[in-house]
Amino acid sequence: MTWIRYACLVLICLFCTISKTYAQIDTEFWFAAPDITSAGGRDVPVYLRITSFGEASTVTISQPAGGGLPVQTINLSANSSATVNLTPWLASIECSANAVQGRGIRISATAQISAYYEVNNNGLNPEFFVLKGRNALGNQFFISSQNTGSNSSTVSPAAFSSFTIVASQDNTSVTITPSKAIVGRPAGIPFTITLNRGQSYSAVAASNAANQHLEGSIVNATRPVAIMLADDFLSNPGQPCADLIGDQTIPVNMLGTEYIATKGY
Repeated sequence: MTWIRYACLVLICLFCTISKTYAQIDTEFWFAAPDITSAGGRDVPVYLRITSFGEASTVTISQPAGGGLPVQTINLSANSSATVNLTPWLASIECSANAVQGRGIRISATAQISAYYEVNNNGLNPEFFVLKGRNALGNQFFISSQNTGSNSSTVSPAAFSSFTIVASQDNTSVTITPSKAIVGRPAGIPFTITLNRGQSYSAVAASNAANQHLEGSIVNATRPVAIMLADDFLSNPGQPCADLIGDQTIPVNMLGTEYIATKGY
């Protein structure tokens, strides 16, 4: 009977692995788009890339707080992909610093999908943000960031690092303690904002210097929120190039010890 117990243990481990592997597949996603420098067209075009799996899925893209993006409905057959061009509504989806806005985006689907938000500008400043569904929603976050490279100071409008919050429910009280100064707020002093469903708030670093990035900032919310990280037009020390990096982060309760990175071009 020993081999049976061993086989059962292997199957349990396999199912756990499969469950973790599919962590970014879901039927609901929340995100808010960071404000990327428009210098030389570095913030356009922007797309949503959506993929279905074993079932056909009807996907609805909306701004529940009425930010100005018309509702988009996409019908996907099983095992197929679609691209949604959000560029015409860029001014309605990118989130300004230190302001409560109705610019959060909800993606809902009738069957499981994966979704990415992509800034795709012919290699000038590209990135895609992997959306993590329910795993992105939480009540407590520690903001992560690199702090060796500065955001390029050679472009106008200037580029900065940021984190952008979207609420998934009404009457969400969000307390933010920025580790460094952000636009409109000093470092180290907590402040509280209230967000309704679909409303967004973007905390943007007051300086583009590497040592003024926002790692270690703390976000606590009374209801589930999602947060996008962005490090715009980042300069690698000693190198002539610069590039956007970013991701959708995860809350403290979802932190783990092993991660798989999604490789872009």
